[in-house]
Formats: sequence, C-alpha cells, structure tokens
Amino acid sequence: MTSHTLPAEALQPRVAALYCYPVKGLGAVSLLHSVVGIEGLEWDRRWMVVDSAGRFVTQRQLPAMAAIQVSLERYQLCLKAPDGRRCYVPLTPPQGERVETRVHGAPCHGIDEGDEVAAWLESVCREHWRHGLRLLRFAHDSIHDETLLRHVGEQRFANLGYPERKATTGFADGYPLLVTSRASLTAVNQALAAKGEQGVEMSRFRPNVVLQGVPAFAEHDIDTLGFNEGALALWACKPCERCPVTRVDQSSGEVVHASEPLEVLKQIGRFPGTAIFGVNAIVLAGHGQRLTVGASAAIRWC
Repeated sequence: MTSHTLPAEALQPRVAALYCYPVKGLGAVSLLHSVVGIEGLEWDRRWMVVDSAGRFVTQRQLPAMAAIQVSLERYQLCLKAPDGRRCYVPLTPPQGERVETRVHGAPCHGIDEGDEVAAWLESVCREHWRHGLRLLRFAHDSIHDETLLRHVGEQRFANLGYPERKATTGFADGYPLLVTSRASLTAVNQALAAKGEQGVEMSRFRPNVVLQGVPAFAEHDIDTLGFNEGALALWACKPCERCPVTRVDQSSGEVVHASEPLEVLKQIGRFPGTAIFGVNAIVLAGHGQRLTVGASAAIRWC
C-alpha cells in the first residue's frame, strides 16, 4: 500500500491516544504525552508480578489483575484495588539481590520490591490466586549492567532492514511498543456486531500508541512512523498475534467471552486464520523525544 492509494482522511494521521502499563498485567495509565526511550514509553512495563517460584504472572493466568488500577505520582507508583485499598511503590529503584525470571521463555532479571507490596498483592488477589505473589522492578533500572538489558524477542525482526538497531525492552512480552488504530477497532466491532456479539474497547488490546486518520488495518502496511518533524522514528517491525488477554474486560478483570474477539480477528484483517491486531514497533531514532496526543505522524509505507 502506498499513500496515494489511501482515502483523504488517511493523509492526516495523528496520535489519538497514548498508554503505558507500569506493572505488566495491571491497569493502564492514559497519557497526554510521554518521553520515548529506546525501551518504549517512559515507565512502561518496568515492574512485573511473579509467583512464589519466580514465574511471571499476567492476565493469562490471573484475569483479576486487570482491575487493579495504576497511577504515576511524582515520587511513587500507586496501586489501587477494586475495593479502594492502595499500595505505594517508590519510583526510585529498589536495592537488593537480583532475581532471575523469564518472559515467554526469554531470560531476564528483576529486583524484589519487598514484603509489604507482596502482602498487598496477595491480599487483593486472594480470592483468585493461592500461589504467592511478588513484585519485581526491572533489574537494569537499579544495576546498570549491560548484560541485564533484554533484547527484543526475535532477532530476525530486530535485524531485518535495520541491522544497526539493537532493540531492547523491559518486561513487555517481546517489543517495546505496540501501535494500533481506531479504524481497526471499528472494523473489529462491526464484525462482532454482525455476529450478534458485544463490541470491545481498545483497552482489551493494551496498545501504547493509537493512531487515527488511517484506514482499518493499515498499520500492517507501515514501514516507519515519524513524529516531531522526523526527530522521532519508529519501525513497525512485526504484526502482533493476540492472546487470551483480549477476552478480559479491563475494568472488571473478568473473562467476558470464551472466544471473542479472538475468533473474529481470525476472520477479518490482513491475516486470515490468525488473530492479529496491531503492530509491534521499536524506536529507530529520537530517544528522549516527547510524543504527544494529537501529534501528526509521517508514514513511510511498505
């Protein structure tokens, strides 16, 4: 797809929304602007919940995590349970021994945030989880050892076309950024409505950058996205295959439908038979640039 084949409204793409997820699997923080680093939006996936054996825990195993709200304050991270109980975690990195864990098989390290937040998590999730919970901070935030950096999940995508970029991420599944579009969500909801099913919110897909002004699923035809007059550049490197987390209502923490929207995603879009929504991205240039809701996007199409 090239720009001259797109409808007029696609010629003015902009950032419609920005989100970060400080604690992997917990609630989103809606942003008006964010500093973009090599590992994505500031504060995104810097913490992760693990069980008593050190295995990472997300909404795949514990859907109720979605209902724990997160906010960023000046000096601390605030976690808020559905019943209003709060827990505060300092933004300053903790000190202590690093803990080895894995994210989808990829080795990485964190530093435990201590017994108080662990007890709070276990208390909040007691009804749904009996295996102990701990909160880890990404180890490189505390120990600036290059060996603790976590490279993106599939080096064949990290090196394809841009071999000079060695992309890294925190506790994200595999890539530092996820880009989606409003038009793609509209297409999904229209397909759900045609099946007599209820529509879903964009929060189900946990994006970082939401675009407006591009046609449905056009994000899969993007090579690079430029912002701030080209000072910030993102490479849309890999379509994102979706998991059962998309079945979880991000407000209630409940699985609403046994198979949707995964089934409808397999029937529409650019990848029939596969549940694809959004595209993973890495930062090519512009580390330290500020990205703002409403910013225009210069798109280089594949």
